[in-house]
Amino acid sequence: MTQPETVSLPSENLQRGVIFALIALPVGVIAWDVLWSFGFIASIVAFGVAYLAVRLYRFGSGGRITRSGAIAVTVITVGTLIIAFISGFAVKVIGVYTQQLGTSIPEALTAPRFWSIVFGTMIDPQFLPTLLIAAAFGALGCFGTLRAAFLQTRVAQTTVAPTTSGPAVPAPPAAPSGVVLNGEPVAPAAPEPRDKQPDTKKEE
Repeated sequence: MTQPETVSLPSENLQRGVIFALIALPVGVIAWDVLWSFGFIASIVAFGVAYLAVRLYRFGSGGRITRSGAIAVTVITVGTLIIAFISGFAVKVIGVYTQQLGTSIPEALTAPRFWSIVFGTMIDPQFLPTLLIAAAFGALGCFGTLRAAFLQTRVAQTTVAPTTSGPAVPAPPAAPSGVVLNGEPVAPAAPEPRDKQPDTKKEE
């Protein structure tokens, strides 16, 4: 019976894939902050973060992505967007904060009061709709890429050309008359007897 032969894909290097995918975190945060400072809320940043994280993960893991890898990529993508949201508000606040208090940017970033102002601004009813819109655009941008990554995890094995359980070995042809095998003559094969034809003549 003919059955398909399956070949296992190469093993996944989860740790190496996660390390490579983490490169997408600072890249995504910087890109989001640049657009945020100009007043743009673009889902293209979320898409870029998810796409880059998946590509870097596959590069580091050896080309394979399983369910664990897809979950890791999702966590990295969502974590990057959350950090980007927070840093986006920090970019808006830090200018006013440094001017009013006369401090430098490094001093402001290490001051607990600065971050309390940032988080207070995020939950302020005046800026809460902006945060919700940013979250919606972020989810919209990365959903398709992350969904495709999870769909790829369903293919655990690839099917190759089918093979049979045991190849048929043809029988050797009969030796013709007069052939000598192993020093002994081979007798010609006797003709097969024909079936006797029924006598259709009637007895007189």
